[in-house]
Amino acid sequence: MSRPAMETTLTPETEMVSKTELSTFGYIAVHNSSVSNVPEGCVAVSTHNLSNRYPDDLISLDTFLMLASIHQGVIVPIFFLICFSTNIINMVVFYKHGLQERINLCVFCLAVADIMHLLGSFLSYAEIPNSIIVKTFAPETTTLGPLLKAVADYKLVGLNGFNWASQLITAIVACERCYCVVRPLKSQTVLSTKNMAGIIVTVCTPVVAGYFVVATRWDMVCTFDSSTGSIVFVTTASKFYLQNRQLVDILNGTVYGFAIPGFCMTVVTVLTIITVVKLKQMAKWREATSSAGALSAKEVALTRMLVGTSILFISCAIPIFTVFTTILFVPGLRLNGPYHSTFSVMIKVCEQTSFINSSFNFFVYYKFGTKFRETVRKMFHCGRSREPPKQTTVCQTEMSAKTRT
Repeated sequence: MSRPAMETTLTPETEMVSKTELSTFGYIAVHNSSVSNVPEGCVAVSTHNLSNRYPDDLISLDTFLMLASIHQGVIVPIFFLICFSTNIINMVVFYKHGLQERINLCVFCLAVADIMHLLGSFLSYAEIPNSIIVKTFAPETTTLGPLLKAVADYKLVGLNGFNWASQLITAIVACERCYCVVRPLKSQTVLSTKNMAGIIVTVCTPVVAGYFVVATRWDMVCTFDSSTGSIVFVTTASKFYLQNRQLVDILNGTVYGFAIPGFCMTVVTVLTIITVVKLKQMAKWREATSSAGALSAKEVALTRMLVGTSILFISCAIPIFTVFTTILFVPGLRLNGPYHSTFSVMIKVCEQTSFINSSFNFFVYYKFGTKFRETVRKMFHCGRSREPPKQTTVCQTEMSAKTRT
């Protein structure tokens, strides 16, 4: 799908679009009142000379458009299916294990946050399949379909805020496991499951709500390509963003791009190192004293499983934090900057990394969690079949009696 430069018509949408910066899909607004035959409610666009707009960009516009199409049309739906199926299994398993245990509650909430994050991303990229459907069955329509209309009207892109909620829950899990290993006796009485639920709700609610404010940055606009005669719905900066640009940029860039990821990555990294070192010390102490110690084998196995999820999180958080830190200190990496395509590709790489973190916890649980693995096998009846006990015949009983005699 081409990424033209907008030529405005005399409509309310056009007045707003003409003031916007480059949108997420690479459109810009330029005033041209000579365009005719534009459908009512649409903004006229043209595709000429757009490829020469960013001559210094490290990634060409054609390459970016190809990668963006693959990302939106292939990668996002695949990750959504993986994330949805695996995290549903996670939720069922930990529900069976009992949510009255605080760690089960934490991991259950983590699975919910991951599903909501991928759902928000999937809805955010519903533009490509919607455009294909509209072009096939109703090429002259100028209204949004029900899905895109709901995404635009209710700002469902804000569901992506659960990505940062997932990071904070991961940090809470790392804190809980570290405290259990360092102070195994006190950890059973200091923090109850009810208090843990309160902490998760208190921490995650403002983070998710804040990203719904960021989601108001964009509006959906109907565009008419005068060179091809096609109609495409694109995102443009909203009136709210133009009026509150500084607030939204601080939330989107500083808070969600740098502060929360940096804080969570630091906390999880430090506490995971402490947990691993303490586990090794406990293992050596048990070998030396032939004692089980204060931490049970069940808690040790659970801790190792959650250390695995922390390592997965750290591996995915490092490139994301690096990219957003680079964006903060390189002025050209902006949507309307000279490195527009490079910036957009970097953002999509960050998204894919976060998808991996949200989708692959199941495989870590299954690899390192003995109880989790047994529960999954029972759910899908894929456990090893056990041979029935052999029946002892009368002759065998008599032979055994004679042998004993």
